[in-house]
Amino acid sequence: MKNTIYFLIITILVASCANSTKLMQSGNYDSAIQVSLRKLKGKKKSEKEMLVLEEAYRKANDRDRDKINFLNKEGNPENWNTIYDTYNSMKNRQESIKPILPLYITSLNRNAVFELKNYDDEIINAKKKAAEFKYARALQLLDKKDKTSAREAYTEFLAVKNFYANYRDVDAKINQARNMGTSYVLFKMQNNTGTPLPPNFETELTKISLTDLDADWIRYHTHKTTGTTYDYNIVVNMKNIMVSPEAVKEIQYTESKTVPDGWQYLLDAHGNVRKDSLGNDIKVPKTKVITCIVEETYQNKKATIAGTLDYVNNANNQLIKTDPIAADNFFEYRSAVANGDFNALKPETREKLGRKPVPFPPSFDMILQAGQTLKGMVKNIILANKEVLY
Repeated sequence: MKNTIYFLIITILVASCANSTKLMQSGNYDSAIQVSLRKLKGKKKSEKEMLVLEEAYRKANDRDRDKINFLNKEGNPENWNTIYDTYNSMKNRQESIKPILPLYITSLNRNAVFELKNYDDEIINAKKKAAEFKYARALQLLDKKDKTSAREAYTEFLAVKNFYANYRDVDAKINQARNMGTSYVLFKMQNNTGTPLPPNFETELTKISLTDLDADWIRYHTHKTTGTTYDYNIVVNMKNIMVSPEAVKEIQYTESKTVPDGWQYLLDAHGNVRKDSLGNDIKVPKTKVITCIVEETYQNKKATIAGTLDYVNNANNQLIKTDPIAADNFFEYRSAVANGDFNALKPETREKLGRKPVPFPPSFDMILQAGQTLKGMVKNIILANKEVLY
């Protein structure tokens, strides 16, 4: 938005400083007309600008008429859209000068000459011919029954609708072209591990929102829809599921800490109490080392899912891309008992005290959790590979 505003400001500044004569001489007739119009809207009207406007207007119209005559002689029905646009340009050019007419050129004792014409019949005819051509061409494209042609047809039908909002059955044809040109993708899972999966594993894995990945001509479905022909499958191909044994490891270690333990007199080399500068006995703090023996129980278990994310073209059952995927779920738990002075323990060790070993989570639950991790990974891969499908 900022760039657009900046561009408009620069355009206005350049136009305000532009020289209409130079613009006309370089063939930029409509730019010259706009500069002259802006300068002629003030109270003081320059005869020079009147003459530039008169000449630029005539030359612009002559060029447009020559262009239309050539396009008509060429006889190509594709030209009707350009003819329509050119007539509209001529009409708009004419409407832009009407508010300041008449313009009297005192030195020549005459009004500036501007050809004014009603272009409505030409515009209506060109519009009708352009719509007819685009509609007929769109039908031909639909008959090819391939997605690329259907997408081209969609663009042509939209152009027809821009000409006439209710042209024949254009709305139905737009929907038909949209449906024919759209590629539908089914996201699904295959278990090739040889290991039974949790009953709701597939349901949870495919409970993934892919609609935010939809593009102009791509639609993703996570469940089959009746009546939909799927052009591609994205398959989560499970190839390996591993759950480690439930491991329990017991560790014994000692933690120690130096703490204050009262005070004592500082003695000199002869065993006498040392004095400070005021004659007072010098005392120094005493410390001691405290210890605590810890018996820690470490429990761990791991579930891993590995496989591939496969892109399959259903038209020929061809694998067009595959990406490796893997996800882990870890269970770790530490509990401990201690014997000794608890003040010697580190804060993280203290947190383990009072805990008892807990039951290991069921393997199916850990596989489900790994599946949740896998789900986020899969969506990121699909997002990164959007250009693979078309």
